Amino acid sequence: MQLLNDFSLTVSAFQKQPELSATEIETVTETLRHTADGPFTGTLSGPQACVLYGLKSWRAPQAEANLGALLDGLSRASGDDCLNAAFAMKSAVAKDIHAIAHGATVVPPFTDDDYFAAIARWLGCPFVGGTALAMALRGVNSAEMELTDGGLILRYNARGESCVAIAPTSDWLPGLATLLCKKPSARTRLTVAPPHAILGASPCQGATVTQGRINPLHTVPKDEVADYVVSGVQIAALLAALLSLVGLFVVAPTVSLISVVITVTAVLLAYSTSRFLALILAKTRAPQRQKLRTAELPIYTILIPLYREDEGVGDLVRALRRLDYPHDKLDIQFLVEADDPGTRDAVVRETGELYCRVLMIPPGTPRTKPRALNAGLRQARGTLLTIFDAEDRPDPHQLRIAAETFEAAEPDLGAVQARLAIDHVCDNWLTKMFAIEYACQFDWLLPMVTGHGHIVLLGGTSNHFRTDALVEIGGWDPFNVTEDADLAIRLRRRGYKLAMIDSDTSEEAPVTVDAWVKQRSRWFKGYLQTWLVHNRRPIHLFREIGLVDGFLVHLFILGAFAAAIAHNVFVVSLLLALVGLLPLYGGQMAWLVGLQLLLAAFSYGVNFWLGVKSVKRRGNRGISPWCVAWFPLYWILMGWAAVLALYDIVRRPHHWRKTAHGVAKRPQRAMRTRGASA
Repeated sequence: MQLLNDFSLTVSAFQKQPELSATEIETVTETLRHTADGPFTGTLSGPQACVLYGLKSWRAPQAEANLGALLDGLSRASGDDCLNAAFAMKSAVAKDIHAIAHGATVVPPFTDDDYFAAIARWLGCPFVGGTALAMALRGVNSAEMELTDGGLILRYNARGESCVAIAPTSDWLPGLATLLCKKPSARTRLTVAPPHAILGASPCQGATVTQGRINPLHTVPKDEVADYVVSGVQIAALLAALLSLVGLFVVAPTVSLISVVITVTAVLLAYSTSRFLALILAKTRAPQRQKLRTAELPIYTILIPLYREDEGVGDLVRALRRLDYPHDKLDIQFLVEADDPGTRDAVVRETGELYCRVLMIPPGTPRTKPRALNAGLRQARGTLLTIFDAEDRPDPHQLRIAAETFEAAEPDLGAVQARLAIDHVCDNWLTKMFAIEYACQFDWLLPMVTGHGHIVLLGGTSNHFRTDALVEIGGWDPFNVTEDADLAIRLRRRGYKLAMIDSDTSEEAPVTVDAWVKQRSRWFKGYLQTWLVHNRRPIHLFREIGLVDGFLVHLFILGAFAAAIAHNVFVVSLLLALVGLLPLYGGQMAWLVGLQLLLAAFSYGVNFWLGVKSVKRRGNRGISPWCVAWFPLYWILMGWAAVLALYDIVRRPHHWRKTAHGVAKRPQRAMRTRGASA
């Protein structure tokens, strides 16, 4: 750490971390005294030395003893030993300190502000996070940033004196601790800051490539993580239900069949009724907004997860440049996997002088989008945060609309969702069906539900969050393949509300049946994951989100899945009836068959009506209202995807079926949206 030996400026402008109280020091040092031979004498192990160093940094009287043993122990300490001691010192619980001194590990803080604050406190150095460093360096021209083995160093001159701020890697810590032991005065000449604070203060233009941190993967409560499909209680309940159903079929087959059919019919009727209500109860008025001057706009973090999407980076960057938001208040992070140098190079090449970061996600499992998003969340500078995918072309005014919506709302508004639209509808019948489906969803269903203050399952992109709300609920579940739906439920369980905003984002739809089925099967699988996770304790779910929202969660997930399967069953039954292999109407079950036919007429009628209304409302010249005639074929694909999802959730629940982007012929102009000029 030769670079630290020439510091000449006391960084007195930054506030030091609070010290342990005298009582805490006495308790901890008394506990630690027994970890070595006598009161800090003899040979210290690496973990013991790191704990002792942390106490020394807080000026514990006993910690000054035997400096030679301390230096010898630090020379044999690892970076992980230092981190464990730093994070244990954060809480300063005597039993934890004792365990760390014997080699126990601790879970690091989730956000980088907390992570590096703990390191600074352990070192006994000043810490600065957020945007404070950038504000302190306003007007400083001679700043120079260096990236060294994953750590960041920022050198700058202030009032004619040199100054250094660092975001150290764990490997730097033993050397730093040794240096500060030998030269305690260096503590006042060294500032620790998280990477995003240093990058935000750096005058460098263009993309900066840095390493992301994934440990811990998340801080989601254990019982809300989809790392396993079903719990033991759920397995027992499922087996009991199946055995009861089989027994009932043996004893009373007719009654059993009628019960099953009526249950499924009720689910489908409720699902179709929700779509009917969307047509007559939809509240299309967006939430109120509080106009903000440019100087009043908050810093906005944009997370862009990419994997092998180098060909679409140029168009995405052009869309980002069109955003009507001050660029010095944008915190743009491209999240790129470590084994994807092509995308990394494309981002660096295409971004030019656009200030942004390329955050390299370390190798590991699960290889999912939410895992990468958690790495970006740790380093988020913004008080608001949104997600854009590689194929997204957002309304240029969308960030302002979202920021002004949050400003006007109560603090319990945790997320808002922009509308999603397809901008290449004329490619083939599949893209037209996708476009109509999105129009039904984002123009009618979601506004109807959010307009009445209830829960919606968020889309995977163009959803905007309060950053502190995301941190509070633990970030994203990296094991869930529809992290957006899961996130909506967890936000609602913590008391946050969701809303729609009057802004569109153009997306790319799959143009082949194979690509469409892969994407949709992942969505279905993720919905089933989400449903199973949040029904591990179903009573708690209803207590936390209420009866109506609990009912809606079941309806949106089970209803959609049941509808996809039921359509295919109906089509097969109809074909068999037409060739005489299955009686369509007659016998003792005539009333039940008649009831199902009425349900089919109602369900199909509502969906056709909703589709026609959606086409007319969007006014897209590439789609005729007659295109809804393709719905029955489109729904057959839905059933196919649902069956594939069942297979995947059993055989490979965390596998991410990647959707290829950049294959459609999309318009080059920015999409104009309703309300964009507001």
